[in-house]
Amino acid sequence: MSDASIGQRMATGGLVLVMLRLSLRAIGLVSIVILFRILDPSDFGIVALAMLVVGFVEVFAEFGFDQALLRNSQATRPDYDVTWTLNFLRGLVVAVLLAASAPFAAGFLDEPRLTQVILVLALVPLLDGLQNIGTVDFSKNLEFQKEFKLKVAQKVVSFVVTLVAAFTLRNYWALVLGVLSGRLAGIVLSYALHPYRPRLSLSGWRSVMRFSLWILVNNIVLYAGNQTDKVVVQRAFNAHTVGILRVAEEISGMVMELVWPIEKALYAGYVKVATQVDRFRSTLMTSIGLVAAIGVPLSLGLGVLAEPAVNLVLGEKGREAIPFIQVYVLYGAVRSCLCGVYPVFMVLGRPEVNTQVTFAAVATRLTVLLTTFPIVGLMAVPWSMVAGSVVTFGLLWWRVTVAMKLSPLDLPAAVWRSAAAAVAMVAACRWALAQLGNQWGDIATLALLVPASTALYIAVLATLWWACGRPAGPERTALDAGRAWWSARRRKLVEG
Repeated sequence: MSDASIGQRMATGGLVLVMLRLSLRAIGLVSIVILFRILDPSDFGIVALAMLVVGFVEVFAEFGFDQALLRNSQATRPDYDVTWTLNFLRGLVVAVLLAASAPFAAGFLDEPRLTQVILVLALVPLLDGLQNIGTVDFSKNLEFQKEFKLKVAQKVVSFVVTLVAAFTLRNYWALVLGVLSGRLAGIVLSYALHPYRPRLSLSGWRSVMRFSLWILVNNIVLYAGNQTDKVVVQRAFNAHTVGILRVAEEISGMVMELVWPIEKALYAGYVKVATQVDRFRSTLMTSIGLVAAIGVPLSLGLGVLAEPAVNLVLGEKGREAIPFIQVYVLYGAVRSCLCGVYPVFMVLGRPEVNTQVTFAAVATRLTVLLTTFPIVGLMAVPWSMVAGSVVTFGLLWWRVTVAMKLSPLDLPAAVWRSAAAAVAMVAACRWALAQLGNQWGDIATLALLVPASTALYIAVLATLWWACGRPAGPERTALDAGRAWWSARRRKLVEG
């Protein structure tokens, strides 16, 4: 497959995954807007705590078997069978452990209602383990359109069930039913979209486990860092506060929900060029630059417009989340610059590098959280994530530079123009907000500033690129894509 063909399919796959996540987030945002006005923040807090417990047990068996299968370009039917079997056994074990631990978790978190919720949500890992492993082929073949259909349909089912249940029950059980219905829909749809039918088999399980063990360790460390803040907040405050933080994470995480799926497309694309070093390097740097050019301005833009956006979407009850959102987005901006780096070590067969970096980042986060929480209170939670992301950037910068024999300046060179243009956009947007004051409503403010900020970002980015001599990067890639689209459009008009 040619460079252009792989690059085009990676770009198309990335775009499809972005559109997928946009669709899922749009559905999720509509769901939050409606549910936040029907349910109490404590309802969100209870389910968040229950999912914390589910995740805590689940993460100790999160081997990432699917990733081992995705990396294996020569996989055969027995490889699929053993992966499905391992996923099923993992789900079964986790479900049993969750059911047994439910009363103890409820007692530890001092929330009696959690017992029944956890017992029901114990079905989640079991249902996940039953999904069709054949859908990994969608990623292996860069056929992300099929994954789009699967995930969106699954989310729509969950949304409809949650909404109906919320109007009927008016409590947290609506959220629980929504989670379960989505998982059930996922099982049905996965078998409808792919012909693979599983057979129980453990043949070759050791080779799968060798690769997946580091993924397990990475997931355990990452989960500990992600969930410690919720435990600290729950012990110090209450479910209402946990719910507010959860909503802040959901909104600020909208950008990263768009960026993270691109890693999947990059992983699949890197596998196809891994044996060609120069091609791999070129693909890597282009990918880093493209994702940063999208993720950094979206993250910082969300932060500067958080107040009118939250006022419009969540109303008065959501105002408590605004300060947290404005800090969380800094994490998203830094993390966007690293989207293309994590898959590199998976493709190189060195997942331990990601684990080591994750451990250092989580250690930083927990240190910042525990030392500053008594001083600054809840704001320590988002600031600890920012600190962890800065450490991650530094370590991954160093490790990928060594592993891929890059110049130390290659990674900063790929992202600095996007970062500088985004900072200029934020400064202009803050000035505009100060000038407007309260004269305009939230809708009018957003209608004016969103397109204006976007135009300014593109203008500054293009100017910096031109001043630097128009080097290879996201600007050139976007320009080439635009020219290709226009040429194809003109041909169709002439032929038509």
